[in-house]
Amino acid sequence: MYIYTTLKPSRKSHGTGLKKAAVNRNMCSLMSNYCCLLCPCQVRKKMTILILGLDNAGKTTLVKGLQKESTCDIAPTVGFSRADLHIDRFDVTMFDLGGSPNIRAIWQNYYADAHGAVFVVDSSDQSRIAEARDAVTGILMHPQIAGKPVLVLANKQDNERALCEADIIEHLSLEQLVNKNKCLCKIEKCSAVQVKGPKGEYCGLTSLRWLLATINGDHAKLHQRVLQDSAEQKQHQEAERKERYERVRLARLQRCKVGRAKGGGVY
Repeated sequence: MYIYTTLKPSRKSHGTGLKKAAVNRNMCSLMSNYCCLLCPCQVRKKMTILILGLDNAGKTTLVKGLQKESTCDIAPTVGFSRADLHIDRFDVTMFDLGGSPNIRAIWQNYYADAHGAVFVVDSSDQSRIAEARDAVTGILMHPQIAGKPVLVLANKQDNERALCEADIIEHLSLEQLVNKNKCLCKIEKCSAVQVKGPKGEYCGLTSLRWLLATINGDHAKLHQRVLQDSAEQKQHQEAERKERYERVRLARLQRCKVGRAKGGGVY
């Protein structure tokens, strides 16, 4: 397991990108957040998490496993699907976004509403690792994702050809990306088709708890950012809608003028 912070990588860290003191501070903070999950007086918090990754990475399988549904015969996601989960003391809304090339363009429409993200990578398919690197680079560098916590799942570890975490980190250039974009990031091995992991619960849930605890530790700031980004995005979309309407109106007006000049009707 690797936890990244915005600190510059230490040459003695062997690729973890953390200094020892930073590790201790982060782990203490996360342990405090985990303890808060068990507090009966804790108010339930709402979180929105995006499930991203290339097609066939195992995103929908992961979500089905978290919902305690069958992970067999999963059809590819066209567009997106939504799942509402109650995990510990969190009300979690997940958007499972399709990963095919023609759908990835819509990912950015959901960034503003997200408190954090999960990037699922097929660690057994080395032929697409460069494509996965391009995808995760675009995600982390987007201004509405940069600075938010991201969980990277190296999926399909049940396959003997699966890359280990260190290889995934190197191939995806994760250390450089998370430091440049100030994202707290963790990478974990996962096999989304397996019902139970080493701790006796679904492996995806075990990994997700880190993301939930991390968001919880900075929830007020992240939620305020979500509200602001969402409002700005709505204003931008409304401005685009009005601009499109005006273009159509002017084009129609021009056609009317041309039609009248030729002695014809409106068309």
